[in-house]
Parts: sequence; C-alpha cells; structure tokens
Amino acid sequence: MKDFILVLGLIPDKTNEKDGMVQRELAIDKIFQENFFQPPSFAGQKRIYIETTTDEKWRFSIRGTIRYFKNKIEENKKRLDIFKGKEKRNVKFYRKINKEKFSKLCKNAKIIYVHSLYMTTLLSDAEVLKFKDKIIVDIHGCFIEELEYRNVKDPHMEEFKKREELAFRSAKALVAVSKNMIDFYKEKYKGIKTDFILLPIFAPGDTPVKTLGEKPKIIYSGGAQKWQNVDLMVESISKIANNFNVSILTPNVEEFKQKLKKAGTEGVEVKSVNSSELCKEYKNADFGYILRDDNVVNRVACPTKLIEYLTYGIIPVVLQPNIGDFNTLGYSYILNDDLVSGHIPSSKELSTMRQNNYTTLAKLNKIQKEGIGKLKEALLYI
Repeated sequence: MKDFILVLGLIPDKTNEKDGMVQRELAIDKIFQENFFQPPSFAGQKRIYIETTTDEKWRFSIRGTIRYFKNKIEENKKRLDIFKGKEKRNVKFYRKINKEKFSKLCKNAKIIYVHSLYMTTLLSDAEVLKFKDKIIVDIHGCFIEELEYRNVKDPHMEEFKKREELAFRSAKALVAVSKNMIDFYKEKYKGIKTDFILLPIFAPGDTPVKTLGEKPKIIYSGGAQKWQNVDLMVESISKIANNFNVSILTPNVEEFKQKLKKAGTEGVEVKSVNSSELCKEYKNADFGYILRDDNVVNRVACPTKLIEYLTYGIIPVVLQPNIGDFNTLGYSYILNDDLVSGHIPSSKELSTMRQNNYTTLAKLNKIQKEGIGKLKEALLYI
C-alpha cells in the first residue's frame, strides 16, 4: 500500500531541535503535512522516519497514524512535544530493524525523501537504482567538500564520492538550498539530467525598528566549532570590546569564557539562551558575527544564522561576503576588517542597510515559495 513517505534523516526531538539539519527536516515536514495530495487524507498522516545510530542499530519513528505497522513496533511513551496542534499526538517509536524489513519499507513507500548524501548510504547501490524514480535527495550541504575542508580523514571517502555521483545522477530530484549549490553540482557532474529544486528554508519574521545607541550591541549566536572562525572572532572582540556591548550566545559557554580570558578580554556577556530568549537578544542587537572563509562549502550554503540576522535587522559582520546566494541577492554587510578599524556605519546608513536586507529577504522568500511549489509538483507526480 504505497501511501506513506519514507524519510531517511535524523529523528526530530527536544534534544536536537536546534540542529540546522533538523530545522530543515521540520520545515520540509510541514510541506508533507499540507493536503495537496490525492486523496487529501494522505498528507499529514503517514511519514516514517528512519535513521541509523553510531552502534549500527536502526532507530525507527512513526509520525501520524500508521495502523498497519502499529503491531510490529515497540512503543516509547515519550511524545514529540516539539510539534504543535494535531502533531502533538504523534508518538516516537524505537526498534531495531533488519535489512529485509527496511527494503520492504522502501518498496512500499510512495516517496523516499533523503536528507543529505550521508543518509543515502542507508540504501545499497542496487536500491538506489531500483527505487530511483521515487527518491528525492535534499542535499543540505556539500558533504564531501566539507569533510575535505575540515581535513577529516574518513576511511569511506572514496565510497562517499562514488555514492554521491550514483545517487545524484539517479534520483528523481535534488533539492538545493542555493543557486550556487545547483551551479556547483552541475559543473561537478557535467551532463547531469536530474531535476534540481531550489528551496531555501526560513520563516519570515517581524522586522523590528531600531536606532543606534551610544554604544552599539554586537552579538555572536552559535557554537565554538573551528570552521566558525571563533579564534579570529575573539581577536576581533578584544579590539572592539570597549566601544561595543558584546554578547556571545552559545551552548559552549565555558569554552568561550576560557578563550576570552586567554585574550585578556573583559566585559563580554557569554550565556546560553532558549529560542524565546534568543529572539529578545536579536531585537536588541545592531551587528552579528558570521565569519566564514571563502570556500565552496560556504559559497553554496544558506546559513540559518545569517537569515535570522537579516530578519531582525542585524547587520552581518563578515570575513568575506560570498556566503550562499546572499551576495548575488545584494545583501548589506560590514567587513570584520572595517569593524576593527573603527569604520562603523552611521545610524542613517545602518537604517538604509537594514531596509536593503529586508528587500534581500523578500527576494529569498519569493524563491522559497517557488521552490515549495516545485517540490509539491515533484511529490505529486512520483
């Protein structure tokens, strides 16, 4: 009975809801919930999420009402309380599942939606080819190039490279977060015939009215990963801390405190905040650090953090401007070098920059709506 979507990805729950990959999964799932299928009762009722854990066991979760599987699984009484309204009824299920049962789910699914190249490895090469007409791969990011950029010595690198080409050339559709990403893969795999769907995901928010105070506020929102250039950011903060109110909003509080202490920088607020508190911090901020290197990983990205900054009228402080499609769309920013040199825009200039960034978001929102329409069309005609 082919009336469910099989989703290969992380299982959303309270422990990972802030993860960028999970946020995108939840946004895509909202599209699945809409009643545009025939019959209308299909959408929003039957999606099966499968992921693999580090100990090679399968983790199995069913969202919605799937009666014909209910007697075949172990129920965990925790509810998925990150979902609202009717979705609050959804229950998590966990179970070890063997390859035979997994293959049966693949066979019976109407659609196999795969979040990231990594998750395609749950399928064998034979299954990729067998089910290619109903597989949609949401690329998320350049997985292989990211491993190379971070100097990760993965023993399966050659297998990943072969799998990427097979999956990307075979899938029914590839969903990309930026036009730069589409252009990159079309150049990488010349002659690729797979349909690409451009679909940046974000939730448009209210645009606050801001005025520049005597002491502007600059924030950083994120972790302490090396690729975030946090050491360079701490160096920047040490040079501007006397002229700015500085807040670092991070789950890695102690790590940042140690870095600031080592740099001899005082008076910087470092704390972890929840989603509602983060919004309040954003509303009071004038500038926000997002120091990304100029490489393919960042040129094809669509960082949630950057979208949040623009939404709340925060002017991005960048190492260089080539992040995703934002430079092509014409966003306004300030270079980190200019910041530390004291070249700060006036209140009037900041207002103009914010208005320009709201226009950039409007362009991105139009692209998103077009992408959602194309994804729905792809789902309908599989």
